[in-house]
Amino acid sequence: MAEELPSKICTSCGTEKPMEEFSKNQYGKGDRILRRPVCKECYSKKVKINKKEAEEYERLHPRPAIGEKFICPICQKEKVRNFKADIVLDHSHIDGSVRGWVCGSCNTSIGKFGEDIGALQRAIDWIKRKGRELKMFFISIFP
Repeated sequence: MAEELPSKICTSCGTEKPMEEFSKNQYGKGDRILRRPVCKECYSKKVKINKKEAEEYERLHPRPAIGEKFICPICQKEKVRNFKADIVLDHSHIDGSVRGWVCGSCNTSIGKFGEDIGALQRAIDWIKRKGRELKMFFISIFP
C-alpha cells in the first residue's frame, strides 16, 4: 500500500494541516487512501442536506434502482445505475434545500465550482470563446 503524505492544504481555509485532519473519502489504485479536499473543521461547517426534505423528495421521486437507466438533467447522458454514489441527490450548500437527482459526475462538478453561478458562466464563456478561436484557426489553415 502506498504511503500517505504527512499533510495537505485545505481547499476551503487554505491552511496546511496534518493528513489526519482530512476525512477518508475513498480508495484509489493500489488501495491508496484518498481524503476529502476540505479539512474536517471546514467540512463540519458546510450546510448539509435538509433531511426531512430529502426523505420527502425520495418518497415522491425514488432514486433509480441498481441496473435502472437514468438520464441526468444536467449532462443529459443516459446512465445505468451501478452503485450507490453514481446517482446522487443534489442539494444547495447555502440552505440545504434539495434540487434533485443528478449523476455523480455533475454533482461533483457543481461542487468543484463552489455552486458559484458566475464561475460556471465564465467556464461556459471560456469554452465558447476558445471553441470559436480554435475553429477560426483551423479555417485559416484549411480554407
